[in-house]
Amino acid sequence: MVIISGLTKYFDDICAVDHVSLEIPDGTMFGLLGTNGAGKTTLLRMLAGIIEADSGEIRIDGEEDSFSPQCKEKLFYLPDDPYYFPNASIQTMLDFYKKQYPGLDADSAAYMAESLNLDRDRPIRTFSKGMKRQAFLILALCSRTKYLFCDEVFDGLDPIAAEIMKNLFRQEMESRDFTILVASHKLQDLEDICGNIAILHKGGVVTAGDFRERAENVRKFQCVFPLEADLDSLRQHPSVVRFHEDARFITLVTRGNAEEIRKALEELEPIFLGEVPLSLEETFIAEMEGAGYDIRKVLP
Repeated sequence: MVIISGLTKYFDDICAVDHVSLEIPDGTMFGLLGTNGAGKTTLLRMLAGIIEADSGEIRIDGEEDSFSPQCKEKLFYLPDDPYYFPNASIQTMLDFYKKQYPGLDADSAAYMAESLNLDRDRPIRTFSKGMKRQAFLILALCSRTKYLFCDEVFDGLDPIAAEIMKNLFRQEMESRDFTILVASHKLQDLEDICGNIAILHKGGVVTAGDFRERAENVRKFQCVFPLEADLDSLRQHPSVVRFHEDARFITLVTRGNAEEIRKALEELEPIFLGEVPLSLEETFIAEMEGAGYDIRKVLP
């Protein structure tokens, strides 16, 4: 398990990470969501033992020093723009990583590369962006570390390439004890693979948790009311998070006990009342607006 407590990092007078506290359970895929500059990359680099925090604590399986060789062997950090030697091939990088990760599985790497039609002996610099990301994901997965920290791993990929990479994640998590922390500025990249997601904004954690569970308390209703219905009372109802009116067609997002909310709506004698599915993005929006955040500044 990764436990982050009060982690803070300044660059001169800029606070890049501001007292962040999170717990990342073993065997999960945990998402970090935030706009550019929210602190995602700095947080990942501290977890990977690349830069030191100014204050706070990181514990990886109880180990306090993420710079120690014991921690380094447990994790692989995959940055947005991975480094590779000039003219290096996948095979060259496999040979290099083998020195850092003794458990590296070269046979699995060869199998994955062949499955994705990647030539292990071809210079990586000649690959497309999507091919490069797939190549380094193979290197990361086949290093057989317990933890993988990824930064914008899906950015710029076409939908097919992104789905291929997500399937590689899923297969690896099913086959062994594996924990993934993936950062992105797009909710769409995370919502179908991450059970838990933390939202970062201006270096701090706005909210974190399993938003699929939270969605159980958030509902979306579409209604049509008679002209004499008191819509002001509905707008001001404490359970109403969002209220949108298009002529007499009302769309509501609510938080709280669904039966109590439906009863309050029925008391206004609606001509039509229906509940519609709520997307994960709408759940995020409800959480953010409920916490008093301008969603346009927090979510891309």
